[in-house]
Amino acid sequence: MNLGWLTICAEGQSGNCIPSVQLAYLAAVVIGAVLLFVIGRRSRDFTTAVLTLMPVAIAINIAVGSIAVALRLPIYLDSIGTVLVGALAGPWAGALTGILSNLIWSILPIPGGAGPVAAFFAPVAGVIGLMAGFWASRGVFQIRSDDVRVGGFLALAVGIVGAAVAFLVVQYTVGIPDLSVEDADILLTNQTTFVLIAVGCVAVGVVVGWLAGRTVFAFTGPDPRIRSYMIGATAISAAALVFAVFRLLFAPEGYFSGVDGVLDDGTADKFLFGANLTGLALPDPAGLAVAVILAVIAAVLVFTWARRGENARLFPVWVGGLTTGLVAAAISAPIAAGVFGGVTGAGTDALTALFRTLGLNVFQSAFAQGLTSDPLDKTISYTIVFVILGALPITVRTMYSRGEATVAE
Repeated sequence: MNLGWLTICAEGQSGNCIPSVQLAYLAAVVIGAVLLFVIGRRSRDFTTAVLTLMPVAIAINIAVGSIAVALRLPIYLDSIGTVLVGALAGPWAGALTGILSNLIWSILPIPGGAGPVAAFFAPVAGVIGLMAGFWASRGVFQIRSDDVRVGGFLALAVGIVGAAVAFLVVQYTVGIPDLSVEDADILLTNQTTFVLIAVGCVAVGVVVGWLAGRTVFAFTGPDPRIRSYMIGATAISAAALVFAVFRLLFAPEGYFSGVDGVLDDGTADKFLFGANLTGLALPDPAGLAVAVILAVIAAVLVFTWARRGENARLFPVWVGGLTTGLVAAAISAPIAAGVFGGVTGAGTDALTALFRTLGLNVFQSAFAQGLTSDPLDKTISYTIVFVILGALPITVRTMYSRGEATVAE
């Protein structure tokens, strides 16, 4: 274990130490973990089976997350165990699993550990666990293609798209205020304007989602449209997922564009034995065309597959992952920018650096990186958990406090 970074900084010291205010923050996180345990025990979610599952889930989080850090992937994959516990044992157990995962990871001498980064993001991991438990209780792992609750998920997805479209319209018409100016008065005005724009876009999304839920997706009983809409939504979501993954990896400024075998200071990079994989980064417009073609192929294949049995059930899972990622991005951005200056040592730093070169300030870059990585990461994590839950026998699921109620046959 490495606890050297927990040394309180002396006056003028900046390296291999931690400021007292940050140590107080970590102490509050530990106290929060204790309170979560107490709440979970009182709610009877922490059964013997759950307490046995949590260490396994923590090990999954740390193992897969450290591999993602070692490979410098632009996603995290460190919340699979958290989502699994949230689904089987409820939000309190999920939140505690996430927090403990990050705290334990921070003291282990492995990629992503032996330092304060994982510990500072422990509250984000806790929120992910809370949301996993919340969404599981709302049926994301259980809903079938004839369930009237599908309308709510469709409306939510439409609302998110509406908010995104509203933001793009503002960006390409009125413009987004510059948050990198040095003048304090102008900066305050621009920050206020930016917040108002963000709130306005969210309001547009809420209104659009509410209207869609009250009209197009207002299902009150058995309705053949439910299955049709769910199949179509699954195909469209799959296309968007394939497009996002491809662009994240193969875009001109994507993952492979940074794997050139050379560090920033010009010395040789030992990552992947110094391999130069920049040739895999496809220039636009050819790269964009390939991404669109693959997305269309994915949509056709998934549409055909979703029409069979209950395969379309993946759509609510992806909505749960997407919304969890959006919330995680909003919470993690201030931590990444304010504590670490946008540099956390993970593969996502490349995205932050890219957004910085586009003229965004540290907070904007950290938030843009989060909006790029987190929704995709959590969608993948929710999908993996959905597969795991589907493979578990009913006798195993019923061992956990929420297993039988949140997972469909």
